[in-house]
Amino acid sequence: MKRTLAVVLCFVLLGGTVWAQFDSGQISGFVRDASGSVIVGANVTATNEGNGELHRTTTNSNGYYVFPTLVVGAYTIAAEAPGFKKFVQRQIKLNAAAKVSVDADLAVGALADVVEVTASTSQVQAETGQVGRIIESRQIQDLTLNGRNPIYLALLKPGVRGSAIGTFDPDSVSNGGFSINGSRGDEYLVTVDGAVATRTRSSVSMLGAQDVDTVAEVQVLTADYAAEYGRSSGGQIRFVTKSGGRDFHGNLVENFRNSALDANSWTRNKSPNPDEFARPPALRFNDYGFNIGGPIFVPHHFNADRSKLFFFWAEEWIKRRDPNTATGTVPTPAMRNGDFSELLDPKNVFFRKARIATDPTTKQQFPNNVVPQSLISPNGRALLNAFPLPTAGFQQGSANWIVTQPHFSDLRKDTVKIDYLISSKHRLSFRGTHVPWEFDSPFEGALDRFHALWSRPNR
Repeated sequence: MKRTLAVVLCFVLLGGTVWAQFDSGQISGFVRDASGSVIVGANVTATNEGNGELHRTTTNSNGYYVFPTLVVGAYTIAAEAPGFKKFVQRQIKLNAAAKVSVDADLAVGALADVVEVTASTSQVQAETGQVGRIIESRQIQDLTLNGRNPIYLALLKPGVRGSAIGTFDPDSVSNGGFSINGSRGDEYLVTVDGAVATRTRSSVSMLGAQDVDTVAEVQVLTADYAAEYGRSSGGQIRFVTKSGGRDFHGNLVENFRNSALDANSWTRNKSPNPDEFARPPALRFNDYGFNIGGPIFVPHHFNADRSKLFFFWAEEWIKRRDPNTATGTVPTPAMRNGDFSELLDPKNVFFRKARIATDPTTKQQFPNNVVPQSLISPNGRALLNAFPLPTAGFQQGSANWIVTQPHFSDLRKDTVKIDYLISSKHRLSFRGTHVPWEFDSPFEGALDRFHALWSRPNR
């Protein structure tokens, strides 16, 4: 039994290591002296400026060091060796799957002396040839997203075409339907923290729209990305979620839309129904939630320095009440009795040209385009009566029927993330996402005779 548990634990830990490679980055470089000679055995540290996570290594025989699996964030690189001043470079921005090179040139002097370098606003990606765009947390916060669906941030990358970034699509599970560098809409992959977030069916729809307040960055890869991504030929849209840090941070949000602020639509203005032409359809849209992150600690007992265990928890609720208005073409009362004489008028509103009703047995036109009652089957009449009657006084093109039906959509986004720094070389992370969605579809089959209710757990 103990051996079995050990094997299971081994697979879990190994699996965690493999997953982490997909949403981590790398910082590497050479440590040299003033003459350009490499320094062997120099001590190098990488410190996450957000949560204090510390990684240590030493340079090899070539003076080279590497931190291969660092989580997304800003880092401080420090290098030191006996007889040299300490080298420190801060604010090194590391994105997912990025490989950043930071070389340290040590000056002769006492170790207590520090040479501090300020990082440039962006580091050149010389180690990879992938073509992509990264939308960072600050940009995500500053951009106005209609509906707060972060999938449409991919449109900021040249080569991504399809929908508009202002699309109001807050409670959709669509992957955006983009064309990346000319590829089809089902040929790119969406991931969250390296895990596949699209279904293998349902036209590769997503498991649920990501909570925009949980997104640390969005990475869009369009060409020449590494083979480790694989799986799709059209591109990659990669979400990296936020983690907790050494300090507590939280946020409350409320977004709303209301029909009292809207104008009526052109279609409703043409309706003879006073409830439709007098005002826009009633709309009640509320998008509210919160998020909080920070350390998990017990003062003087566990994680007292708040550098080992962190959490991030976010909730978002989207409630939508917006009656839908539909138009359509339905048989007139005369047509239900077999009288199609109005179609003989070349200016009829249905076809804009004359149409002849022909007896299928004789291939001859029915007199005056009227089908005899004896030829109308009871089943056919029943099917005709299943259609709604035309709306009196309404005609818009060929459409002679208009109706408004209630519609609702309730969606909740639950996100929990736990990060545990076991040591400078081992990290354990857990993220759980639950996006239950219930909504109705009042016009299945174009008319209002079929009303569908949907419930999608989206875990």
